[in-house]
Amino acid sequence: MHLGIRVLGIPALLWLAAIFWSGANPQKTKSLAIDHVTVIDVDGGLELADQTVIVRGDSISVVAKSGSVEIPKDAQRIDARGKFLIPGLWDMHTHVAGINADPAWARQTLLPLLVANGITGIRDMGGDLDALESWRREIENGTLVGPQIVAAGPMLLPGRRPGAPTEAVDPAILRVRTAEEARAAVDSLQKRGADFIKIIEVSRGNYFAIADESKKNSIPFAGHIPSEITASEASNAGQKSIEHIIYSSLAFDCSAQGDELRQKMQEASAKRDSQASADITDQANHTFSAEKAAALWQTFKKNGTWVTPTLFSIWVNAHHLEMSPDDPQLAYLPASLRKQWTPAKNPAKDDRDTEAWWQRQFENDRKLTGEMNRAGVRLLAGSDSLDRYDFAGTSLHRELQMLVSAGLTPLEALQTATLNPTEFLVLAKSGRISPGYLADLVLLDGDPTADIANTIKVAAVVLRGRFLSREELDAMLAKARAAAAAMPTTSGDAK
Repeated sequence: MHLGIRVLGIPALLWLAAIFWSGANPQKTKSLAIDHVTVIDVDGGLELADQTVIVRGDSISVVAKSGSVEIPKDAQRIDARGKFLIPGLWDMHTHVAGINADPAWARQTLLPLLVANGITGIRDMGGDLDALESWRREIENGTLVGPQIVAAGPMLLPGRRPGAPTEAVDPAILRVRTAEEARAAVDSLQKRGADFIKIIEVSRGNYFAIADESKKNSIPFAGHIPSEITASEASNAGQKSIEHIIYSSLAFDCSAQGDELRQKMQEASAKRDSQASADITDQANHTFSAEKAAALWQTFKKNGTWVTPTLFSIWVNAHHLEMSPDDPQLAYLPASLRKQWTPAKNPAKDDRDTEAWWQRQFENDRKLTGEMNRAGVRLLAGSDSLDRYDFAGTSLHRELQMLVSAGLTPLEALQTATLNPTEFLVLAKSGRISPGYLADLVLLDGDPTADIANTIKVAAVVLRGRFLSREELDAMLAKARAAAAAMPTTSGDAK
């Protein structure tokens, strides 16, 4: 967000091997048969009851009525009566190797959390590219258990203001001061293996330099919409996905007084008047124009611009003072980070006012999410973990619930974490349960199309053809907790 205010101790502008298996990889049979399962067709929402799904290698070979197909003699056979099978989930906005997540411990804690929660793919939106590339190689060669990783590497930010204190080198951040530096950053990141370019906040000229260079290099760019750019301009420039609603100021683009309020916001930001910035944001929310919003949604649809709302992360900001220092998810984080996240015991009125302001932003974000979905704008599920009390793994399930509360059906919410990501990322033969498709699957104890909260009821995970039972997933989590307890690593909190 570019309001120039500090909220929850985070500057507003900057808003797996998971474990080794004691050496050898888990034993994997030549094939896997999941029998008597209900398959969820995420395309049309059909429930295919009493199915047998056969996996050979890392791909699905057969989906057929149970009893109608011969199960290979070498198959590991799973009786899945009463259970539901969905494609593996994607979290399309994570930070697992930067911001609050130090790669030194995140590799051993966050990656197992993701897999154990049925997340078989992530789009990392800003982190240490060297670490992410290393993990990706280990995952691909089978020496590390973790999700498929699509990564941006460092996030692009403007140069430091004259006279600003010198900052430590952060591999999750790359500052650009000129158009030449912006273009060079795109070229460098692509050569280093980045899958896309992530923008947080840059000047107008540098933004369009990034857009132009990305187009020349055929590499997508995504992220926040900088304060000097409108959403329509970003969409027309080719920004593939817009991350967050408030941090990209979509309320201003949907306001009847949008131009006037943007000017006021620039003046307030120049003065570093945080209260004025917060009030102006409220004004943008209150002056919503259905006509302007409809025109913006049409622009998004015309240009193929996707949106990742990250509703849950905003909800957390609105309830931070209520968070428990005894939350069991904290056991997966080092002691130093747990201490840093501890809510104030005696919050002041300003703390309460800040939470109330965030609650208003959450409600507006939820409203705009519903508006976009009804208009046909394509949405992606993203958690924004590891933000404060925004835990890797479980937060994606909360995001799906928030999307349903915004007006999506359970099936539509499920699509934002299955079909939509694979279409967005142009991943062939992925995101569906069909012969020839990648065998990234999640076995659930409840029907997610009846109640989206059932996605958290993970009974087992199939990761590129490898069956991980609930017992194995629990063992991974136990090792992750032990690793976190042994690594009280200091982490930054800038975002």
